[in-house]
Amino acid sequence: MKGSQGRIDHERLSGGAHAGRLPADPCGAIRNELEQAREEIRRLQRTLNRIQQIARLGYWKASLKENELFWSETTYDIFGVDPGTFTPSIRGFKAMVHPEDLESVEASMWRAQETGTHDVEHRIIRPDGEIRWVHELADYVPEGDEQILIGTVRDITEQKKLELRLRQLSRTDELTTLYNRRYFMQRLLQELARYRRYGRHASVVLFDFDHFKRINDTHGHPAGDQVLLNVGKLLREKLRTNDIPARLGGEEFALLLPETSLEEAVGVAEKVRQLVQEQAFTSEEGHRFGVTITCGVSAFHGTEETVEAILHRADQNLYEGKRAGRNRVVADEPGR
Repeated sequence: MKGSQGRIDHERLSGGAHAGRLPADPCGAIRNELEQAREEIRRLQRTLNRIQQIARLGYWKASLKENELFWSETTYDIFGVDPGTFTPSIRGFKAMVHPEDLESVEASMWRAQETGTHDVEHRIIRPDGEIRWVHELADYVPEGDEQILIGTVRDITEQKKLELRLRQLSRTDELTTLYNRRYFMQRLLQELARYRRYGRHASVVLFDFDHFKRINDTHGHPAGDQVLLNVGKLLREKLRTNDIPARLGGEEFALLLPETSLEEAVGVAEKVRQLVQEQAFTSEEGHRFGVTITCGVSAFHGTEETVEAILHRADQNLYEGKRAGRNRVVADEPGR
């Protein structure tokens, strides 16, 4: 028993046959654990990069003081540059910002030092000349005397295209693609405000087609639609870029002419009347026909001018032209 007890006591003192024994290669085990951890990080990084690619979302870190900039892989892709040949910097980034948007980007970057947030949408011009929209969102994280922004950049080009399309649909006529009544009235109110504040001239032309129902009844509605389409195209091509041609509904059209006196507006209306009269149309059955319009013209005048008043005068002038035989331009008379 003593011998057995002695062996037991000896094993206890020596830690037993296996208990407490260190691995044969403790450093190797640690290296294996580190490698597994590194592989897990690499796997997560690959997943993160894939998510960024799908979302078109990159991340970046900028030192405003040192002009240093770090970009993630997806950020290079968004800006259309090769990480092997392009070194990011704040100056290099600003060189790619659309010139019309640079001021707002710089203002947001400096404003972040007060608010803590850099949040701006802007355009960039890639090296191949393509213009893209991006959204930058970052936090200001000062480190000592460093001025650090850490954030993301997302490609929102498709979103902007959709927004533009929806905006166009909300303010344009579906058939002619001219502006619709709602947008015309908005712009008319804006021009009236400018007139009241600065005394800027502006005029309105209302016109509709003479005997338009006869066109539909004789040649069919497709022929009537073709007339509206062609005249819409004519207006877009012949008017100034700041003029507002609109289809108010049916065969009723309007022109808002900023910076235009009554006399000048009469000249524009007469030009449009003549161009429409010169148009030749062909029905689906092959019958050729022409159309004419009658125009009413009015201009802003007087401190008590209102939108309702100018439209009422233009409308009165239009129907005076109808009563006088159609295919003519009638304008405000002095003192009337």
